[in-house]
Amino acid sequence: MVSANTLCKKLLNVKSAVVEGADFYSDQDGVAHIRIKARPDRRHENDCPFCHRRCKRYDSQSGLPRIWRGLDWGGTLVEVECRTHRIECPVHGVLVADVPWAYLSNGFTKDFDLTVGWLATYLPRSTVSEYMRIDWETVGRCVHRTLNDIEPERSRRLDNLVNIGIDETSYKKGHKYITVIVNHDTNTVVWAAQGHGKGVLTQFYRQLTPQQLSSIRVVTGDGAK
Repeated sequence: MVSANTLCKKLLNVKSAVVEGADFYSDQDGVAHIRIKARPDRRHENDCPFCHRRCKRYDSQSGLPRIWRGLDWGGTLVEVECRTHRIECPVHGVLVADVPWAYLSNGFTKDFDLTVGWLATYLPRSTVSEYMRIDWETVGRCVHRTLNDIEPERSRRLDNLVNIGIDETSYKKGHKYITVIVNHDTNTVVWAAQGHGKGVLTQFYRQLTPQQLSSIRVVTGDGAK
């Protein structure tokens, strides 16, 4: 039978971490929380968050505890607590040491960010915001952090395009436009950029290889010349 600390570590899905304990409490709104006290293991406690090399410790003592929001366990809100410290990287200088459960300078665990990013590929942002109990803008930041993990080869979106659509949409007052290219066959956005007109479309077509260009057969545009 596993211990409570081992169970918490398994549920957090982090191998290079040590769980030292956990506390349950309810906030003023009656929402249940579990706060897991964790730290990186000895092999990773002084890692640089950029190059992940093991570095010299800069602070003699740990600082104040930091809190990261994790994936909910049922209706229970999960938090990870850790006392952070600074390290001195020969390449990136003095900065806060990496923690294995979160991306750099972020208040959420990697599993939380990745879940939000995955949901956002299939659902409206407002739906993801309500389901994950975060605000609308936070959804966008989660997507930005996880983009390279969820879709490391984004250029593959442009492979095998046959029927595409072009839409120039005003997204802000003052004639702020964004040009969106969609794949009609998969009903997905494959490219987008700020601005509109021939210059933006030229930017899109220049990204295509001769093979990608040759596969396009139909181009639609709403009111375009």
